[in-house]
This record gives sequence, C-alpha cells and structure tokens, in this order.
Amino acid sequence: MNIPKLQVQTTQARLGHQVEAPRQTIRQPKAELSIQQPAAEMNIRHRPGKLTIDQTKAWNNIDLKSVAKRSDELAADGRQLLLEGIARMAREGDELMKIEDGGNPIASHGAENAKLDFTFAPGGQPAYDLVDVSYEAAPVDIDVEPQKPEIQAQPQKPQHTYQPGKVSFQLEQYPDVQIDWKV
Repeated sequence: MNIPKLQVQTTQARLGHQVEAPRQTIRQPKAELSIQQPAAEMNIRHRPGKLTIDQTKAWNNIDLKSVAKRSDELAADGRQLLLEGIARMAREGDELMKIEDGGNPIASHGAENAKLDFTFAPGGQPAYDLVDVSYEAAPVDIDVEPQKPEIQAQPQKPQHTYQPGKVSFQLEQYPDVQIDWKV
C-alpha cells in the first residue's frame, strides 16, 4: 500500500532596497576678535650718582700746590735749612778755633758763603694715574604696573545644513508556497 506523501515547496520573499545617503554640511565662521593691549605704566625714579675727581696729586706734580701743602713744604724746608745752617756755623766755629793750624778760614768762609745756590725744579706733566676718580652709583627705583588686555570676542553661530537621506524598499521576489500530494 502506498501512503500518500505531502510535498511542500516554499520560496522566500526577497526584499531589495535603495539608499540615498544624507548630506550634512557644517561651517563655523571665525569669531570676530578685537584685542587691545594698553601700555604698562612705568615710573623710574633715580637720584644722581656721586662722582669724585681728586686732582691734588696731578697739581702737586706740576708744582701747583695748595696754600696748606706749600706752607707745610716750606716749613719742612726751613727746618732743614736751619739745621744745615747750625751745622755749618758749628763747623765754621771749629775751623776758627783751630786758626793756629794754618790756612785762612775767614777768607774760605767768605768765599763759600758768597755763592748763591738756587734751584727751581718744576714738576713733571700730569699723568692719568695721578688723578683719582671714584663714582658711587645711586639706587634706581622702578615701578611697573602692567595693564590687562582688553579682549572683545563675538562668536559666530555655526552654519548647518542637513538633507535627510532616503531609503526605498521594493519586493524583488514574492513568497510562494506550493503543496503537492504524491501517491
């Protein structure tokens, strides 16, 4: 005996689609910017420095001395001449005491004392190392007050455009069921 058989054959549906991509553009314009930098306020205070120039040695070198210096030198020279004069008179006295030994001490003393011994020696030329120069700098006070920059910014809104995409579907193959009996 033959048993009937049921035969089922199916075909699935096939769906197709088409996509049109969306388009989007975004543009950001630059912000309007204004920057101003005011100058800093600066105050400088200074006192003049102290310059000292001492030419005393240079003036002494060319024999242009101060009255006090000249007086001191003349006093020292006078003292030396006095001592030399006392020594000369003592020597001459000793020679006169020994007049019996011969010679003519009075005539020789007269001839010796008649000579005029005078020398004048001006000093040399002033030289740079004979001038003492010193400088004492005074402090400088500097006050700086910076100023903040003035910044003005105006942002721009972004420019945005969007075109949505599309998706379309179509049935490319319909579904199908076929049933058949086989004996």
